[in-house]
Amino acid sequence: MIAVVGATGNTGRAVVKELRRLGQNPVCVVRNVEKAREVLGADAKAVVAELADRTSLEKALQGVTSVFVVTGHNPQMAEQQNNVLEAALKAGAKYLVRVSGGRAVVGPNAESVVGRGHHAIEERLRESGIGWVILRPGLFMQNTFAQAALIKNDGKMVLPTPKDLPIAFIDVRDTGALGARILMDPAPHVGKTYEFTGKTTNYGEFAGVFSEVLGKKINYVQATLEQTEQALKGRGMPDWLVAHLVTIGRITERGGFSTENTEPIRTIVKREPITTRQFVEDFRSVFS
Repeated sequence: MIAVVGATGNTGRAVVKELRRLGQNPVCVVRNVEKAREVLGADAKAVVAELADRTSLEKALQGVTSVFVVTGHNPQMAEQQNNVLEAALKAGAKYLVRVSGGRAVVGPNAESVVGRGHHAIEERLRESGIGWVILRPGLFMQNTFAQAALIKNDGKMVLPTPKDLPIAFIDVRDTGALGARILMDPAPHVGKTYEFTGKTTNYGEFAGVFSEVLGKKINYVQATLEQTEQALKGRGMPDWLVAHLVTIGRITERGGFSTENTEPIRTIVKREPITTRQFVEDFRSVFS
């Protein structure tokens, strides 16, 4: 049996959808059953557990062989995901697949509390004895949802990245497709870390795709990191999240998301990664 912890988020939802398409019926470990069924469907096998409550997690994972873990970024992420790991071990699970950050983001001395959290989780995971697999996706295309209002109302995207800087984006649905297949046959992947992306492009070209698909000119405007930081603070975001997002902007600018690696999608999912054009076409209603 397969369990997905964080099943109602963008990535967790993609994993659940792909598993069900492939004939599986995973246990969806969630905080709110009503929301889970609204997002995942009325017939979703939803089980309630809090990430801070190891006992409820252990109960939710009884009888599960493989666990997929993806949680929202927060300063308690390491504690939460290590709770999932300990509960999985106690429940007798054999495999754990988790979504991490990119190589340039994660480390013991990472600039962001999120990057340090990912590192702490992975250190514990590697010494735990469970069969682990780590996924490191590229920069998500779905991050552009935060630009939807600007694209829709003002015909522009505003981000702190040079428009011609190479970036290898990835669609969340590709992460879901890869994760689902690994969960269904985890043994060949144990102990492996998969870094994966779509084809290399840049924000200037991405804006061009938006223009073509939406039928109106979408301009790309580069902001400074300082302007971005002030805008994020103006939205009332907590300091740790502002610091993390600014760090991601800085890492992107240094080329941290510029290396293309489509092989895991092509060899494991057995298709090409989703393109920026397909992404915009599929989510046209979000941007128009």
